[in-house]
Order: sequence, then C-alpha cells, then structure tokens
Amino acid sequence: MTESPPPDDRRRRVHGVLRILAVAAVASGALVAVQAPAQATPWPEDRLADNATHTYCITGGGWTTNRRTSVVWGMNRLANTTDMSASSESCTIKTDVIWRTKNLEGGVRGRTRCTKTIGPRCDSNTIWIDFPEIAEGTDDWYDYRKTAVHEIGHTVGFDHHVTGSHQCAMISGEVPSRAIAWRSYSAHDRSHLNGSY
Repeated sequence: MTESPPPDDRRRRVHGVLRILAVAAVASGALVAVQAPAQATPWPEDRLADNATHTYCITGGGWTTNRRTSVVWGMNRLANTTDMSASSESCTIKTDVIWRTKNLEGGVRGRTRCTKTIGPRCDSNTIWIDFPEIAEGTDDWYDYRKTAVHEIGHTVGFDHHVTGSHQCAMISGEVPSRAIAWRSYSAHDRSHLNGSY
C-alpha cells in the first residue's frame, strides 16, 4: 500500500502546478500581444494643404455673429495648436479656405471639398456648414466650434476618426461632451501635421 503525501505537501504541489500554469498563460498572452500589428492612423489621411499658411474668408448669406465667431475660433485653434498659421482675407482664387453656409442633406453638418490642386496638394478648399443641422442637438456653442475645427481638419490632411482611436474633433457628429478635446486635434495628429510643414 502506497502512502499518500501529507495534506501540506499535496497543497504545495497543487499550488506549484497552478503557478506554472499561470506563468505559462501570462507568457503566451504576452507573445500574442507582441505579435499583434500596431494600429496607427495613416498620414496623410486626406490631401495636404499647399503650405503652412492657411488664409480664409467667409462669404454668402446666413452668417450670424455666433456663426462667424465659430469659424474664426476654429481657424485660430488651428494656428494656436499647430505650426500652421491662419489669417482672414477677402475671398480670391488664392484663398486657402472659403467658408459658406448651405442646407446639406439630413444628418450632414458640414462638407469640405478641395476646389483647386497644386500637384498632390490642395491650394484652395470650400467648406459648407449647415448650422440649422448642427443646432438640432444640444450644446450648440460647442458643436459650432467642433464642426469648424473638424472641417478645417479636412483641409490639412485629416479624415474622420472613430471615437476610440483619438478623442478629438475629427469624429463625426455631435460633441460627446463639452471637453476641449472634442474641439481640438489629437497630439498624434498635430505631430503629423507639424512634421509636414
């Protein structure tokens, strides 16, 4: 008849086996994590601007003081948080960003289109903003500014981001909160933009 080990020895053996299994599980998980491909936002996501100076003008009807202020705020946000500059001017064929109001299709708050190219870069953009569409949600003051920053982002190389990739103005739709992150470009995006000019 074989003698069984004392209860303390059995407990130690079980704990030892469990430790070995735990270490193996952690090690295999680390290998899986190391092998996963890195997820990065590509750059540029859209056409780059022709240079670091971004001139703009506001034209057409439908511009209240609050609407104009949101555009100026957005252009200043670009200039104050990146290596780009922004300045207002009269609209000409050389203006980098021409702002207009427009009744866009349902659910669309703004639209940006490059209207003049120089090689692979954009020399002039038109941005249309549908302010009544933006005003259908809450926090209009914040949404006007978020939408302005968002559309300006399209003029300098950014495209839409999903909420989980970066907390920034380049997500589509209404601001999730009043936090400044939703009216700004992410540090990741700014580093790409600054490295391009």
